Amino acid sequence: MILLNIFYPFKTHVRRRAKSLSCVNFSKVCKKTYPSDKHKRKLYTDPFKYYNRDSDSNGVEMSNDIFLTSPSSLCTTEFPSILPSEKSIDDLYTQIKQIYETLTILTGGVKILRDDLIRLSNGFSQVESNINTHYQEQMILQQSVEEQYAFLSGTEMNQQILDQELTNLKQDFENSKYISYDGTFVWKIKNVTELMNQAQCESQPSIYSPPFYSSSCGYKMCMRLYLNGDGNAKRTHISLFFVLLRGEYDAMLKWPFHFKVTFCLIDQSGQQRHIIDSFRPDIKSNSFQIPKSLMNIASGIPKFFPLPMLQQAGNNYVKDDTMFLRCIVDFNDMPKMILPFSLSLNPGLPDHIQKSMIKEEIERQQQSSTLPPQITKVSE
Repeated sequence: MILLNIFYPFKTHVRRRAKSLSCVNFSKVCKKTYPSDKHKRKLYTDPFKYYNRDSDSNGVEMSNDIFLTSPSSLCTTEFPSILPSEKSIDDLYTQIKQIYETLTILTGGVKILRDDLIRLSNGFSQVESNINTHYQEQMILQQSVEEQYAFLSGTEMNQQILDQELTNLKQDFENSKYISYDGTFVWKIKNVTELMNQAQCESQPSIYSPPFYSSSCGYKMCMRLYLNGDGNAKRTHISLFFVLLRGEYDAMLKWPFHFKVTFCLIDQSGQQRHIIDSFRPDIKSNSFQIPKSLMNIASGIPKFFPLPMLQQAGNNYVKDDTMFLRCIVDFNDMPKMILPFSLSLNPGLPDHIQKSMIKEEIERQQQSSTLPPQITKVSE
């Protein structure tokens, strides 16, 4: 646009004025009509600023020295060979006009591109804002999911606790059916094979019997059985132990616990070949002091019965995958010789009948031991 503003007035001016002016050296050199010095200078300085100094549009070589030529020497220069003709000026004007039109188109394209860039920038800002919004929503959703997961985990844990408490209540209810208050207890153990497998793989090395009592306000006790053995008896014997539990009336009882404990593995064949073993508590051991926790450390007989005999098929101590263990706490110092008799009594008899029969047996044995030996006379 600048080129056109310069070139167009100049072109018009040349057409109007240049024809009437003659070269100062008309008769000597030029022989043609050219503009005045002012027009000459204009001709050389203005258009040629935007014109190729090396060649014009027609391919005519031009000397760079022309721009260094002084006004006084203009006429000595061969103007006809270097000055652009009117046609060249028209062509140059046409080219500049085309360039202007091209620039106008490019300017419009640039404006369109700038508008597109602004629109894209605004769109990008909107997209970025949407991304930030979605990110915030995602964070809120993730936090909500984590809270829900924590809630479900807590609910699951509470459910497990409730299930365990329910199991304990069921077990307590079942145990309440068999609670004994006379210091004796018969423990029925079911699923012996499965329990032995669990003991061998150590998923459940030992099991506890339901609790029993010496009286309604007496000592609280239970048995603990290792079906794969414990300590030195592991994998060779079953281990049977006695455990004192914390009871509600411990504060009014006498400690340490010092009463003899007898274990009996019941022979289910009816042959009365029970496995009987007893021990007396070590009153210096913490196992027989007043319980300070839920239960004391178990104490008893590690090698109670050989494991291979219990695993033998058709043995008399496991029938229908069930075995019976009996515990007797002797508070009356029952003579050792009476134990086989007391264990042979029918457990279906009432307790007072069994005690009466045991008492009679003790008296009978005492009388037998006090009678003088009979002397048999031998006839001559």
